Formats: sequence, structure tokens, C-alpha cells
Amino acid sequence: METTLAQDDSLKKKQQKEKAKKAALELPPRPPRALFCLTLQNPVRKACIAIVEWKPFETIILLTIIANCVALAIYLPMPHDDTNKMNTRLEKLEYFFLIVFAIEAAMKIIAYGFLFHADAYLRSGWNVLDFTIVFLGVITVILERIHVMENALLSGQGFDVKALRAFRVLRPLRLISGIPSLQVVLNSLVKAMLPLFHIAVLVVFMIIIYAIMGQELFKGKMHKTCYYNGTDILATVEGVKPAPCTSAGHGRQCTIPGSECRGKWPGPNNGITHFDNIGFSMLTVFQCISMEGWTQVLYWVNDAIGNEWPWIYFVSLILLGSFFILNLILGVLSGEFSKEREKAKSRGTFQKLREKQQLEEDMKGYMDWIVHAEVMDSERTRGEGMSSDEGGSETDSLYEIEGMNKWILFFRHWRRWNRLFRRKCREVVKSKFFYWFVIIIVAFNTISIASEHHNQPNWLTHVQDIANRVLLALFTIEMILKMYALGFRQYFMSIFNRFDCLVVCTGILELILVEIISMTPLGISVLRCIRLLRLFKITKYWTSLNNLVASLLNSVRSIASLLTLLFLFISVFALLGMQLFGGKFDFDDTEIRRSTFDNFPQALITVFQVLTGEDWTSVMYNGILSYGGPSYPGILVCLYFVVLFVCGNYILLNVFLAIAVDNLAEAETLTSAQKDKAEERRRKKMGRGYPEKSEEEKMSLARKLEFKAKGEGMPTTAKLKVDEFESNVNEIKDPYPSADFPGDDEEDEPEIPLSPRPRPLAELQLKEKAVPIPESSSFFIFSPTNKIRVLCHRIVNATWFTNFILLFILLSSISLAAEDPIRAESFRNKILGHFDVGFTSVFTVEIVLKMTTFGAFLHKGSFCRNYFNILDLLVVAVSLISMGIESSAISVVKILRVLRVLRPLRAINRAKGLKHVVQCVFVAIKTIGNIVLVMFLLQFMFACIGVQLFKGKFYSCTDITKITADECNGQYITYVDADPTQVVLEERIWFHNSFHFDNVFSAMMSLFTVSTFEGWPKLLYIAIDTHAEDMGPIYNYRMGIAIFFIIYIILIAFFMMNIFVGFVIVTFQEQGETEYKDCELDKNQRQCVQYALKAHPLRCYIPKNPYQYKIWYIVTSSYFEYLMFFLITLNTVCLGMQHYNQSETMDHLSDVFNVVFTLLFTVEMILKLIAFKAKGYFGDPWNVFDFLIVIGSIIDVILSQIDTILASSGGLYCLSGGCNDPDETGRISITFFRLFRVLRLVKLLNRSEGIRNLLWTFIKSFQALPHVALLIVMLFFIYAVIGMQMFGKIALVDGTQINRNNNFQTFPQAVLMLFRCATGEGWQEILLAASYGKLCDPESEYSPGEEYTCGTGFAYFYFISFYMLCAFLIINLFVAVIMDNFDYLTRDWSILGPHHLDEFKKIWAEYDPEAKGRIKHLDVVTLLRRIQPPLGFGKFCPHRVACKRLVGMNMPLNSDGTVTFNATLFALVRTALKIKTEGNFEQANEELRMIIKKIWKRTSMKLLDQVIPPIGDDEVTVGKFYATFLIQEHFRKFMKRQEEYYGYRPKKNAIEIQAGLRTIEEETAPEIKRAISGDLTAEEELERAMVEAAMEEGIYRRTGGLFGQVDTFMEPSSPLPPHVASQRPLQFTEMGSEELDSPVFLDDFPAGGGTNVNNSNSNANNNAVESSKAGGPQRRRPSLSSPSTVTVRVVEAREGPPPTSEENVWVHRGRCGL
Repeated sequence: METTLAQDDSLKKKQQKEKAKKAALELPPRPPRALFCLTLQNPVRKACIAIVEWKPFETIILLTIIANCVALAIYLPMPHDDTNKMNTRLEKLEYFFLIVFAIEAAMKIIAYGFLFHADAYLRSGWNVLDFTIVFLGVITVILERIHVMENALLSGQGFDVKALRAFRVLRPLRLISGIPSLQVVLNSLVKAMLPLFHIAVLVVFMIIIYAIMGQELFKGKMHKTCYYNGTDILATVEGVKPAPCTSAGHGRQCTIPGSECRGKWPGPNNGITHFDNIGFSMLTVFQCISMEGWTQVLYWVNDAIGNEWPWIYFVSLILLGSFFILNLILGVLSGEFSKEREKAKSRGTFQKLREKQQLEEDMKGYMDWIVHAEVMDSERTRGEGMSSDEGGSETDSLYEIEGMNKWILFFRHWRRWNRLFRRKCREVVKSKFFYWFVIIIVAFNTISIASEHHNQPNWLTHVQDIANRVLLALFTIEMILKMYALGFRQYFMSIFNRFDCLVVCTGILELILVEIISMTPLGISVLRCIRLLRLFKITKYWTSLNNLVASLLNSVRSIASLLTLLFLFISVFALLGMQLFGGKFDFDDTEIRRSTFDNFPQALITVFQVLTGEDWTSVMYNGILSYGGPSYPGILVCLYFVVLFVCGNYILLNVFLAIAVDNLAEAETLTSAQKDKAEERRRKKMGRGYPEKSEEEKMSLARKLEFKAKGEGMPTTAKLKVDEFESNVNEIKDPYPSADFPGDDEEDEPEIPLSPRPRPLAELQLKEKAVPIPESSSFFIFSPTNKIRVLCHRIVNATWFTNFILLFILLSSISLAAEDPIRAESFRNKILGHFDVGFTSVFTVEIVLKMTTFGAFLHKGSFCRNYFNILDLLVVAVSLISMGIESSAISVVKILRVLRVLRPLRAINRAKGLKHVVQCVFVAIKTIGNIVLVMFLLQFMFACIGVQLFKGKFYSCTDITKITADECNGQYITYVDADPTQVVLEERIWFHNSFHFDNVFSAMMSLFTVSTFEGWPKLLYIAIDTHAEDMGPIYNYRMGIAIFFIIYIILIAFFMMNIFVGFVIVTFQEQGETEYKDCELDKNQRQCVQYALKAHPLRCYIPKNPYQYKIWYIVTSSYFEYLMFFLITLNTVCLGMQHYNQSETMDHLSDVFNVVFTLLFTVEMILKLIAFKAKGYFGDPWNVFDFLIVIGSIIDVILSQIDTILASSGGLYCLSGGCNDPDETGRISITFFRLFRVLRLVKLLNRSEGIRNLLWTFIKSFQALPHVALLIVMLFFIYAVIGMQMFGKIALVDGTQINRNNNFQTFPQAVLMLFRCATGEGWQEILLAASYGKLCDPESEYSPGEEYTCGTGFAYFYFISFYMLCAFLIINLFVAVIMDNFDYLTRDWSILGPHHLDEFKKIWAEYDPEAKGRIKHLDVVTLLRRIQPPLGFGKFCPHRVACKRLVGMNMPLNSDGTVTFNATLFALVRTALKIKTEGNFEQANEELRMIIKKIWKRTSMKLLDQVIPPIGDDEVTVGKFYATFLIQEHFRKFMKRQEEYYGYRPKKNAIEIQAGLRTIEEETAPEIKRAISGDLTAEEELERAMVEAAMEEGIYRRTGGLFGQVDTFMEPSSPLPPHVASQRPLQFTEMGSEELDSPVFLDDFPAGGGTNVNNSNSNANNNAVESSKAGGPQRRRPSLSSPSTVTVRVVEAREGPPPTSEENVWVHRGRCGL
């Protein structure tokens, strides 16, 4: 048996291999001729083809590329073209690589052809890249040769080739073309480029607007600083960088004695950071958006002009730029990724299906022998138990004869016992006890490793050593047991086991090495930490955690290719950086710069640092300075850094997040699938329980039970929400609910007030039913009927009471914020203290009332059984206690006073929406628990490794030359700014770095700061310099340590943190969807339906007065739009051209331009006002915006004119008496109005479609944010107040983190400080500055000798908790909301979404300018023709398909032949998204009505009846109307066929007509039936039939007819002149007889044979055409002046001969000023 199986297997494998080979050999067909001369038979070309397609060729090339990369990396760049032996050798090697690549390119070109064939060499993008690189290389070499020869001849200056050499760095990119998985990642990145482009435009636009605003506000303000009087020496406090100052007004005054504030200072950062012209301004703004160093810029601006209002500029910039727009990038990328994954998946599923069929075939073959083998196996095992005892006697005697019996007997016994023992072992190994035993050992192991720390006592070291050996022994035993029990093959199948084996072996190896060679245990002790990974064994038995880990491993696979891409990207930039900046970062000062590009490893670290965005600006400043500072050539360097930062940080790192979010969603579905299985089991049990009930009832019962289970634990609002959906499960199944079904929701309907427009659930705040008085007595004295208690109940449930309490909560919060933290006894604090008493008493009264009503806590429904109430009680109790104990000396009271801050939290219980968000957050926290656990374990592991590596090594001396604590005493000499004349004596101090790895806790703290990317380069370089315990640093002692940090950052910061963010996002999206869990519409359908129900038609104003009409015509024309667009762009350019210290003429010019532009925009405004009149003009928000800007600009012009007139007396500012310094530019009022010039640019946004969509969604996502925003505001408020109480007394010292710009002394300052921490700007330094032992503010109260007691250890908890809440939860709420709203950016555009529906409103307005909400049903067709799919039909939609869709839409027709706006839009949405279009028509309608009533409770019945007519309403509908058209059309075809068959038109009689109708029934039965009775069948077949029929009859030739002209492909013989279609409806031209066969113009049969069918139909048509004709002339005012009017002839169809009377109708093409 087994041999055949093996043969089968090997055969299969061979076949698969052959298949693979075939697939590989099917290369693209080779062109017959390459390079115009080489045919396929040419020997050269044959050889080339053979080599190129030889498998190892690719590998050889890849290896060469890798070798070349290595050579580039070894190269050492040196300043001023110095070189050494190594470098010259590498230069020579370069030629070899170049030759290899050139030969490869040449061969490929010969093999595949160069350019002109389908699969030629240059047709592939990767080849183009290769070719460019090789080509540039060759050119470089040639130029170098020429250069050398020229130098020999002329000995003059030649051409510098170094620039071209930089292109060599692109070579690593050639690896991409060799690795397919990289191409997938790149492809999805390239696909995401288009939506990213829109966002990029938006970002650039924002940067320009903010840059010009910055220019107007802060131009030239940064150039003054403090100098010592009469010298050019900067006056600064030690350790502080010089900052701007001001001599008058607000801002920083010079405080150092003998110093003054004066100009001519280049500015901060050597004159790189300022707003003097558009370029620098944009660079500064970009730096702020990247959230790196933005606070520094803000503080400098504050120093220059005062801190009253610059924060508005910067905070709005961060909120809009960083939080909003840059998160859009994330949304787009994750969308693209999931799309790519979907594609890959669908390919995969197809593959799986085929494999499955294959498997099933194989299974049949295998099953028999498997069964057979099993039977044999069981017999064997039974046999073993018996044979050796009973059946052994004869054989024994035989063996005795041979004399070998002892050995064999022993062997057989041994085998038998071995089997038994193994079975027992296996049972032991798989038992729960063994598992827990191992877990406990792991825990001990963890403890022993975690207990290591610096300066630990000897006994502890000894204990750890013993524990290490014992645990190692235990682990070895465990491993051996497992191997023995499971056998080697099975043991190594599990990943965990392989891993275990590795860990144990390394442990044994380490022990042996330490014992034999007295090797330092350090290098290997890191291996010990690997044991910690065993902690992950717990996950085996914890399902959700297990799924999580599985999904993480999954994403690691997809991330592997991304990491490769990231590495390639980094290495390319590192090589380029070496070419540009290698050896250039040596400046004249004494500062040593660590982030340099001097060799390859160092360059890699620097590039990686820029990628993480930490302190990338300082690297950029160094780069700019190394090329000569902020002047022409040097400033271009910033491009390198900006490109690196954008590509790396925004794009590549967001891809990490995109992949993570995608995989997490999958893990969630895994877990939920398991839950569903459990559900299924429960359902089955239920099914057994109620055998006699029908299926549907069982389902509904099961659902009811579920809801009961859910509803009990939920607070009231959630319960209400559940009830709404639970309302009746049967309603959906069947429109007539059974009477006996309990819980029918009919009687609850009227409670909800019916407002005319629908509102979604989230907005609905249902009135809670008042909670009844519980049945038991409260306080043992008040019975439920007690009058006092009833009164209390009424008060507590009154709305005014709740609002009153909310008001008091608000007031008490304000009073908390207003306290003065420094001077506790100040007047303000005393007054606030009295207020506090009042607030506390009000709150106490409220709680007493509530307790009286509901009872305290002894029975169900009492006050303390609700968590929110307990929070209330706690807050009030705290206030009472702190009032009771007045002495402020007790620290307890201080803490209690701080706890009053929790008061605002009481608002949560009162505001419904907030409560919902808070519950959401809690749910999120629960689900996030697992991931927090995984992260904690990883963090802990890295911390342990860190302790092993760095404990006790983070000490150093202020004098770098001394490296031990003993040497570090006395004084040493330093030179200020490397100036030998300025000598300073300083003390030597031995200090310990504030972040260190001496024990596990401080290690985790240090690593946490690294994972937030704050200050990690600093820590990294300290770690690189570490030398030995208790010794100082040695420069670049171990570069390899960097690997530890980089791995940590990639694993934790990129990967785990992103997964964390992803988790929050996924959870929030799910929370949002649970509200609509049982709703049958998905999210997109809900949004579209809501839009269709809420939309109103737009008014389209067309003036009657001829002069006004002319102006209106100009204003609404597209040329006018373009003109304004051009003017605004021109204005932008003019604003951008201004700069600091510009010449007089330039000043004058810019003033003139400003006046001119203001005039032009004023003219535009006046024209529009005339055209639209005030009402129409101010109806559009853009116009209001325009109006405000024009008014502002006019004021600005007037002010600047006055200013120039008064220039002699010092300008406008001096009138108010603020004129001390002629230079002083404190004209804030003027600069404020200047902003209006800039705001004109915002009008550009209205012009581009994509950006308009972005803006629209922006505003929508703002609508979704208010509750989230409220939560954030509360968080900030609480933390700010606590911060003021805790850290308000710390003195402001320049040069520390708590200084004049950054402190907790007032409430606004505290909030700004927290905002800074939320953006992660150096939060860890603030933490250190706020911890215990800081200098106290001189004005605060402290006892003598307690000057250094301010700050508190609580700072650690405070800042870390705040950072975690902010960075992880709050900002992710932003992201979640944005991703929710911006999913349309990446969604398939062919699916209808709410953003398509605006177009309908606009085009409708042209047909219905008065916004009456009705148009003729014939207009609907032309209207829909003008709208592109997916919403409309588009221009080229065949006539019949259009009819069919209209039959499907089936809107009700009014008596005057019109249809309503909402009904049409709703029908469009419904048919496009296929909402309830299948099955019985009337029933589907009823179901849809139910769903709408359920979700949008406030939809008025009138609107609902318009949109979905109720049952039994026998109105005429558009569907029936167009169905008759179709019937006539088919009838006519039947007649034609008859005619062709008989050769003449036969006489009519009833039977034949019935026959004709029968053929119709056969052909289009389904459609027409649907319109008439409501049953719908096979839509697709019909679609096909329609199109074919259309093709048959050549619909495209039809000129006239219902649809106006579609396409006029006419034969030349046609008597009609070609007719140009305009956009308006109703162009029926005069037609020849064959044209009149179209359905509208029914040419009647000979009068004798007319039958009923025919008459009724033609009447319908007559009415239609007449009504359209009647509607024609009155609809628009004729206007002979307008060139866009068209003459339209309307032909009226009557019975009898073709009509002769015609009528000219002037129809104006509707244009609206929209």
C-alpha cells in the first residue's frame, strides 16, 4: 500500500514541477527583428536570447548589484576631495560593475528589441530605470576621461563630474525589478498616488496660505536680539540660545544688566527660521506641520511680538495641517491597500476552488487505504498487549536453542515498555497540569531576570545564578520529555517548540561558554532574555489573544516586503547623503554633531532618524549651513530633507499602519466567526426546545433572548437604542404583523415628534421615560407614596432641573480654572472660595433629592447602583470634606482639592451624546486590552535586554576627558563659542543621565520615551558611547548597539503602535455600525437614502429685466469664472513676491497692486449683487465669504492710505500715543486687515472638483466630531486644572523646560502646554522639569529652606497617562472619524455614493429654476441623459435601456404630468444601489417603508408617500407610462415582421393583434409585468435582449423621438438637414414618415382597423406631447440677445395624416449662478 502511495506522490510532484516549468517558459513572444537588423535566426541574437533566459543569469546580475551596493557603502566620503587607498581601489572597481551592467543591458536590447515592439526592452518601467542608470554611468566615465585630458592640455578648470556620480546611488533600486513581492507594494503605492495628489494639492495650498499669512504678520520681526551695549557680543544666560526680543510693547525685554535690544541679528537657527519671504516662510510652516520644533518657532514669535495672539496661528496650523490633512493620507493608503488585498484574495479564492476540486478527487482514492490502515493499526495494538505473555512459549524454546533468547526478549520487552511509556508521557505533556507547571516556571524565570539591577547585593547575584541553572535544567527536562513523547517530527512541527528548542540550546551553550572560558557573561546574557519570549505561550489557550497573535504574524509576512522596500529606500538616501554631506558637518564651534553622513552605518542611522521625524530639522539646518548657510545654493539642500521626510514619514510609515488596520479587521472577523459558531449551537438548542413553532418565530425568539441578555447590563440610553431596533423582528419579514406577537411597536409611534425632515438615529435624542419610584422605602422612612418623595421625584425628573445642574457644573468648572495657583491667599482665590461653598451646597442638595427619590443603595434601582451616580457622590463628598478641613497644611486636603476637578465629568451623565462616546471609549478599552498585553510583554522583554546591556553605564562627567567618578572632581577650563579670549572656569560634576537602564522600571520608562519618538537619537548616542559599569563614555565605542534601538523602534513604534492605532480605529468603526446592526441597508445605502430624503431643490435665479439679464449672463459664464481664477492666482503671486527690506519702488508697487486687485474684486462683487439681487447673492455661503473679504480689503486700503499720509508724524500708530520707538511696528489692527488680502486665495478652493469633494467631506467629518471634541475638551480641562494645582508653583527659569513661554501658572498657559505634549513636542523633558526638587516661584508660599521642594513625583503618572490618552485614544478618534468619512476617496467610483448626488441637484435647477420641486416627466429623461453614470444614464445610453430603467424607477406621476424632486432622486438611488428591487414589488415597497420609518423616525408621512407610494394607491406611475411605450414598440416590430413575411401590410383583426401581444409577452414579459403587477424576474437577460434589440433596429440612427437627439448618424440620402443637439429638452424636429415610427409619434393604422389598445395608447401620447408643448413657451422668458437660445419645433401627434402646423418655441438653455 505505502509504496503505491509514495509513487503517487512523487508522480504528482513531477507533474507540478513540469507545469511550473511550462509556465516559466511561456515568455513574451520575441519580436521577429531587433534593432532593425537582427532576425531570430541571427547567431548573435540566438546566443543573447539563450544567455538572457538562462536561469542563473538573473541571479548573477542580482549578486553583482548587491556587490555594487556593498562597494558604495564601504566608500568613505572625505571633505575637499581627499582620498585614501581604499577609495581609489573602489573607484577602479566601479569600472568593472559598469561594464557588467552595460553588457547586460546590451544583451537584453539585442534579445528583446529596443523600443518599437510590443514587448521591447524599454517598454517595461523597470528596464527604463536600469537603462537610465547604466547610460548615466557610461556618460560619467566618458566625461571623466575628457576632463582628465583637458586638464593635461589646458591645466584649467574643467567640468565637475561629481554631480553625475551621485546617480550611482540609484543602483540598489535595481533590486526591486528582481523581487516580485516588492513590486506589489510599490504598485499599490503608485495606485494611491492619484487620490494622494489631491491631498498634496490641498496641503501645498494650505502651506502657501499660511506662509503668506505668516509673511504679513511676522515679516522682519525676528531680527532683534539682546547685545551688550556698544559691542557685537550676544547677551545670553548660560546654556540658552539667543532669542528675539523687543524694546517696547509686549514680548521679551532684555533683562541682563548692560544689554540692549537691537537689530541686524540674522535670526534664530542662523537665519534659517523666519517669515521674511515666501520661500523661508513655506519652509518654516512645513516644519511646523511636521510637528517638529513648532513650539520653538511659536516661542520665538512670542518673544518678538508678545504672546496674546500668535498661538491662534500656530495651533490652527497644527490642528488643520497635522491632525486633519495628514491623516487623510493615512485614510487613502489604507483604502488602497485593502483594495489590493481584495484583488489578491479574489484571485486566491478562485485558485482555492480549483485546488479543492483536485483534493476531492484525490480523497476518494485515498479514503479506502486510510480506513484499512486504521483497522490494521488497532488490531496491532491489541495484539501487542497479549502476544508477549501467552503466545510466547513455543518461540521461547526455539530461541533458547539458538542461545540468543535473552537479548531478543529484552529488546521486545523494551519496545513494549517504551510504547507504553511514550503514551503515558504524551498524556502528561498534553495535560493542563503540565501546561500550568511550565507557565509557573516561565513566571519564575521572568522574575529572576527582572530582579536584576545596578548595584545589586552579592547574595541576589548568587540567587539569580542558581535560579538560572535550576530553571535551565527544568526547561531542558521539559524539552526532552516533549521530544520523547511526541517524536522528533511532531515536536518540530509546532513553531513554539522550535523556538523553545532554540532558547534552551542557547542557554546551555551560554552556561558552557561562561564555565570554560571566563568570558564576560554580558554578550550572552542577552540570550537569556530570549527566554522571556516563552511568556507568549499563554496565548495558546486564550482565543482572542491567539487570533490577535496570528493576525500579527500574518501582517509580519506582508510587512516583510515593506521592510525590504524601507531598507532599500533608506540605503539609497543614505548613499546620496554621503555623496552630498560626507565629511562636511565640521563647523567652527565646539559642539560635536552626532547625526552626520560620514560613513555608511552612521548615514543609515541619520536617515532613519529623519524618517522617524525626531529632530530632523536640526539635521537639515546642519546640511544648509554646510553649504554656506541660508543663501542661494545652501538653501536648496532642504529639498533633500523634505523629500526624504515626506516619502518616508508620511507615505512609507503610513503603509505600516494601513497593513496593520487591514490585518486587524481580519483578526476581528476571526474572533467574531468563532462567536457566531457558539451562537449557532445555542440556536440549535433552542430549536429543540420549541419544536412546534415556525422557523421565523424561532429566529425572532432567539433574537429576543439575545437582546434580553444584552439589555440588562446596559444603561438606559443604550437600552432605548436596542429597543428601537428590536421593535419587531417580524415587521421586516412580512408587512402585516401577526396580532398575537408581543412587543409590537405600533403604539409607541406617536411619541416621537414628527418633524418635516428625517433625522438619523444618532441625532435623535429620544425622551427618556421618567424612571419610576422604586417599590421599597428610602432611608427606611419615605414610602413610595410619600408626598415629599413624590415631589422630589417630580423635581428630579424635570428638564429644568437637569439644565440648572448642568449650568452649575459649568460655572464651578470655570471657577476652578480661574484660581491662582501661586498666591493661595490672593483676593481672587478668596472670592472663588465663597463661590465654591455655594456650588457645593447646590450639588449636595441635588444628591439628597436623588437619594430621597431612589433610595440609597439597599435595593434594586437605588441611587448607588449606577456607576455614574457613584462618581457624582464621590465628587460631592470630596468637596464637602475639603470644606470641612480648612487648614491647607495637610497634603491630603491638597489632593482632595485637586479631585474637585472631576466635577465636569458629572456632565457626562447628563448629556446623551457624550455618554455614548464615553461608553464607546470604554468598549474600545476593553477590546484593546489584549493588544496592550502583547505590547506590555514586548516592552518588558526589551527592557530586560536593555538592563543586561546598559545597567550602570549611563554615567558621565561634565569634563569629557575624565571617565571615572574618582577623577571627576575639581575644576576645568572651557572656552565660550570656541573663542580663546573668553575663558570660563567650571566645576567637574559626575552625573547620571535622567533616562537610564539601571533597573527594569527605569528601562521601561526610557524605552517608552523612545517609542514615542521623543529624544531617542540623544539616548541612542549615549548608548553607543557606553563603555563599562560606573565608567564614563568613550566616543562611538560600540556602533552595533544601534541595532537594539532600531529593532525596538521598528517592532514597537512602527508596528505595534500602529496596530494599536488600527485597533482603536477598527473598534470605533464597529461601534458606529452596531447602532444599525439589524438594519438591512449598508452604510453607503443609508447615506444615499438619507441624502435623497433630506435634499431640497436649488433655486436658480434668472432675472427678467433685460439689462440685469445681460449682467447675469456675463457673471454666470465660464469665461468670467476663468478670469476671476486668473486674477486670484495673480494676486497670490504678487503677495508672494513681497519680502523683508524690499526697495521703495517694490513697496509702492505692492501697494498699487493691492488697490488694483481690491477694485477688481469690488467690481466683481457689485456685478454679482446686481445680477442676483441681495437675496440670491447672500444665499450662497461662498458669496458671503467674498463679501466679507472685499469689505475687509477696502478697510485695509483706506488704513494704509491714511498711514502713508501720516508717515511724517510716525504713522497711524502714533495717534494713539504709543510712539516711543520710530521703528516699532505695533500696528496689529493694520496687519489684521492685511490678512484679508491673503484670504482671497481660499476662493481658489471652490474651483477644483476633487478639492471641493475633499472640503465637503471635511465639513461632514466636522459634524461627526462634536461629541469627540467635547470629550477632548473635558480631558484637557481636567488635566490643565490638575497641572495648575500640582506644578503651578515651579519657578520660571530661562534655559529650563519650564520658562516664560511654557508653564502651568495660568489656565491658558497650562492648556497650551498640554497641547504641546499632545503633539509630542519634547514632553519627556517637561516631565523631568516638573518632577520633585525644583526651585519654587518667589511669590509662592514656602517655608525657609524649602526653596527646592516644588514639583512632585506625581509628574511621571500625570504626563505618561496624558500622553497615552492623547496620542492613542484621542487623536485616533480624529483618524477614525476621518477614515469613516473619507472612505469615498478610495472607494470604487463606479458605485453610487452620496458625493455623486450634488450633481443631480444642480442639473435639476436648470429645469426647475423656481425650485418648485416638480418637472415634466419627459424632462426627466433628458435630465438623466445629461448626468453621467453611476447616477444618470449618460449620453450614449441606448433608448431601450433607458426606458427599462425608467420602468424600474416607477415614480408616481402627478395629474399635470410632472414628477417630484425627492421621488425622482430616491428612485434613482434605489435602482442604482438595488435597494429592495427584487421579489414582489408591492411587498418590497412596504418593507422599505418600514425600514425608513425605523431609521429616520421623523420622516413626514407626506414625503414618504411621495417617495414610496403606499399599497392600493392606483396612481399613474412613470413605470406604467414607459411600459406602454415598450409594448407599442414591440407591437410595431411584430407588424414589420408580418409585413416582411407576407410582403404587404395585412388587414387587421383582433386575433392577429392578440397574437402580436403574445409575442410581446414572450419577449419582454418580465419588465412589463413588473411595471403593471409588480413581479420582477431575470433582469440581466432582459438587459441583454434590450441591447440586442437596440442594435438590430439601429437605434443610433433615430433623430427625433422622446430622447431628443442622441447621435445623428444619418444616411446622406436623408431629406432632413443634420440637426445639432443642444442641452435643452424638447427638441422634436420635423420628421419623414419612417421617423414617425418612434414611440412618441405613433403613426396610426388605417382608420378602419383601429382597435381599443391602439386608441388608448395614442391618446396617452397625445396628452403627453400636448402638455409638453403647453409647458414650452411659458417656461422661460424669450431673450433675443442671448446667443445660446435654440429654435425648437414641436410636432404634435394627432390621429390621421402627419401634422402640418408647427410652432416655433424659444427655449432658453438654463444657466444658474451656482
